[in-house]
Amino acid sequence: MDIITCAGLTALELVALIPGRELYELSNLKKFFVGVLVQYVLLKFYRVVLYPNFFSPLRHLPGPKDHNLILGQEVKKFKADSPATAQLEWMRKWPDAPFIRYLSFAGKEVLLVNSLAAHKAVLQSYVYDFVKPPFFARLVGEITGVGLLFAEGEHHKRERRLLAGPFSVPSMRKLLPVFRQKAKDITAVFDGILGEKSYATVEAIETLSKSTMDTIGVTVLGVELETLSSMYPLGFQELYSRVLHQGAVGTLISVINAFIPVRSIIPLEANRRFIQATTDLRKMLRDIIQKRTADLSDGTYKKEMGESRDLLTYMLEEAELRRQETGKEVWTVDDIIGHLLNFTSAGHESSATTISWCLYVLATNPSLQDRLRSEINSLLKTNPEPDYDAIFGLPFLHNFLREVLRVFPPSWMAQREATRDLIIENTHVPKGTQIDLVIPLTHQQTSIWGPDASSFDPDRWDHLTGDASSPFAFEAFLQGPRTCPGRNFALVVVKAVLVELVPQFRFLGIERGEGDGELLTGGEEQVGRGIKFANPSLTLRPADGLFVRFERIRE
Repeated sequence: MDIITCAGLTALELVALIPGRELYELSNLKKFFVGVLVQYVLLKFYRVVLYPNFFSPLRHLPGPKDHNLILGQEVKKFKADSPATAQLEWMRKWPDAPFIRYLSFAGKEVLLVNSLAAHKAVLQSYVYDFVKPPFFARLVGEITGVGLLFAEGEHHKRERRLLAGPFSVPSMRKLLPVFRQKAKDITAVFDGILGEKSYATVEAIETLSKSTMDTIGVTVLGVELETLSSMYPLGFQELYSRVLHQGAVGTLISVINAFIPVRSIIPLEANRRFIQATTDLRKMLRDIIQKRTADLSDGTYKKEMGESRDLLTYMLEEAELRRQETGKEVWTVDDIIGHLLNFTSAGHESSATTISWCLYVLATNPSLQDRLRSEINSLLKTNPEPDYDAIFGLPFLHNFLREVLRVFPPSWMAQREATRDLIIENTHVPKGTQIDLVIPLTHQQTSIWGPDASSFDPDRWDHLTGDASSPFAFEAFLQGPRTCPGRNFALVVVKAVLVELVPQFRFLGIERGEGDGELLTGGEEQVGRGIKFANPSLTLRPADGLFVRFERIRE
């Protein structure tokens, strides 16, 4: 856009300065290109150097000043111990500021939301005055699909209403037997790893990712992924793994593509592999949609009365109902694929990561593990097959899971862009300003959670006071109209797995690495020392896997 603007200005200048007869001489073509180049350089110099430092209305806000001229604070963020380390440092330096300003690539100004009032304004009061930034859509959208995640304004309101049914509490109650069966399957995986050994080690992230993807297959797509995978050269999980976990080169290409659309022109194998995987994944989903549509039409696809529908079946039946009522199509096939990718990526990755962090906390806190096991065993003793209400009635399990999500929120950041000039907390937010909502900032602010904000304490949830009792103090699933619609889904999945695993296995500690056999002790098991966060990463996950040692509990 900038180069087009400069070209237009240069052309106008030449028309104004050069007589009509001489305008088309070859020598003026050189003047045109030189003029475009000079104006482009001047424009960039103004935007990168002059505007953010001397003219921006945001320049007086608190924030770091040690910017790299071209990369801003991005190098510091990239080199940090975790994706949120730099932002946490700024929060502690300016704890009372509603916004913290920093520069990103090429002098782009970013406002980091730093107070509960500012969070509420962005997520609720002015929620539809903010949209996902275009670069974020390119970075995340090609992985997660467009769907509800990138719907805006009235479109978002409509889509959210249409998709409310499958994730409601009544639907979760009906789906609990599915979640519990898949949790039993995870228990069988742990049993298989342990065998006849006295103890064994499981790499939690990879193992649970595969297992929770099976749950997603049944509840979102309505198919067993093992059966589906046998029909294609590469299975659903393999394709999705290639899309989600690209390796260093692939991740770098995705980051560059977010700012400069280069995906279609990079000839590297990592890029070709990603493009092929996304193409094959979408073809597989298209085939599932077409078959399900045909099966629903001729009555081949049966479901028992009272059984909750999987998301795909729900969407197809809802679309048919609306078509009969209005004569209009609610969703195209591409729309449905976008929604399926949204919920597959969000549900699978967040659930697997959260369960992994649960195992980490249990393995490094024996007393908490004993308390949780005692509570679950007390329930199972009187109710061997607990329903939704029984599981959600376990107070310590509920507090434990909320504290895991507070300390280790799986999705650590959301980004927005202002669509108009706003005044928030006496701060002028110009149209086009990027807003960063970094979840750990709120979750670890001592002014909200007290001096032990960074400590793991499930009992804090029994006596929330002041700002800690605000909904916006806990944003693992965000808050407001754009809160994650799959919140209930994720909580049920994690609780069902813990109710199965904790009574049967004791988690003994965290090992240094696969096959190493050495337990991390003496503080080395703490996050930040022996356990490192992956950075850069879209989720808050361990960098090199999480190796949990466990044993079978024998009565």
